[in-house]
Amino acid sequence: MRAVRRSSVTVAAPCRADLAGGTLDIWPLGLLHPGSVTVNAAIPVFVRLELELGPLEGELQHRIGDGPVTVLGPGDAGRDLSAAVVFAVRPEGGIAVRVVSQAGIGSGLGGSSAYAVALARGILALDGRAMADEELVRLARDLEARTLGTATGVQDHWPAIKGGALAVHHVPGGARVEELAVEAAWIDARLTVFDTGISHHSGMVNWQVIRRRLDGDSRATESLEVIADAARSCRAALLERDEERVGEAIAAEWAARRRLAPQVCPPELHAIEEAVVAAGVRACKACGAGGGGSMLLWHAPEARERVVAAAQAAAPAGRVVAIGMTATGCRLRPSV
Repeated sequence: MRAVRRSSVTVAAPCRADLAGGTLDIWPLGLLHPGSVTVNAAIPVFVRLELELGPLEGELQHRIGDGPVTVLGPGDAGRDLSAAVVFAVRPEGGIAVRVVSQAGIGSGLGGSSAYAVALARGILALDGRAMADEELVRLARDLEARTLGTATGVQDHWPAIKGGALAVHHVPGGARVEELAVEAAWIDARLTVFDTGISHHSGMVNWQVIRRRLDGDSRATESLEVIADAARSCRAALLERDEERVGEAIAAEWAARRRLAPQVCPPELHAIEEAVVAAGVRACKACGAGGGGSMLLWHAPEARERVVAAAQAAAPAGRVVAIGMTATGCRLRPSV
C-alpha cells in the first residue's frame, strides 16, 4: 500500500568510522580474500537535509545552508551526486534540497554515501514510496561511482541506514550485514574520532590498491590478507568486549594498510600517530583509505583526555569531531 505523500520532510543519516577491513568492500577485493569482513560504527556526525516538493518539474533546487540556490537538471546527473540521486529516484525532479549539515569534504567518514542515503530516503518519503535497504545501497554505490569517476564500495552506506556497530561480510552475491551486539556505552568510552585537518583523496589511494591487487602484486595481496584477518579479529573482540584485542586488531590493520601505498600515511599523519602512541593510545588509524582526513583513536576510557591533548598538540588545526557511536540510523520526520 502506498503511503501518504508529503510536501516536505527533514532527514538525517550518520557517517561512519571504520575500525578494520576497509577497502575490502570494493568489488571484487573482498571476494578475492574469502571470509573478508569490514567492521565499522556509525558515529554522531550527521548529514541533515530539508527537502520539499519544488514548483518546477525537471529541476533540482539545491542550497547549502543559507547560501545561494543552484538549479540542476537531468543533464547534470553524470557529474553531480545530488542531481544523480534526485533524477534516479524521481525522474521528474521538482525537488528543493537544503543541506543543513554534512561531514567535511575529505574527512574519510563516508560523508558522500551518507548524503546519498539521506537524499534518496527523503525523496522516497515525499512520494510515499519505499525502497529495500539492499536496493538503496546498490543504487547509491553505483551513482557515486559514476559521478566520482572511481570504484566505490558499500561499507559507508550501511551505517548510514542502520546505525550502530556493524560487520559487513563480503560474500558472493552481495554483502551480508551483521549488527554487532555491543553496548553503545562501551564503545563510547573507548572511541574518539579526530579530524587531522590534512586533506586527502580516497579514490586515488583505493585505485592504486585495486589495480595492484588485480595485477597479482604480492605485497598488496599479503597486506590485504592481513587486513582481512585483522577485521575478523576485531569483530570477535568487539563481541567479547575485549578492549585490548580490539586495539591489537586495529593496530595490525593499520600497519598492513600503511604497506599498501606510501600515500596512506604521509609525514604529517605519522607525526600525529607518534604523538598519540606516546600518550598511551591503544591503536590509531586513518579513517577510510588513509592519506589524511580523520583519525580513529582507540583508547582506554581513562586515557581519552591525554590522547586527545597529544593529537591536538601535534595538529593544532585538528579537532575532535565525534566521541563514540550512535545507534541511530537514517531517520525522517515531516517538516512543520
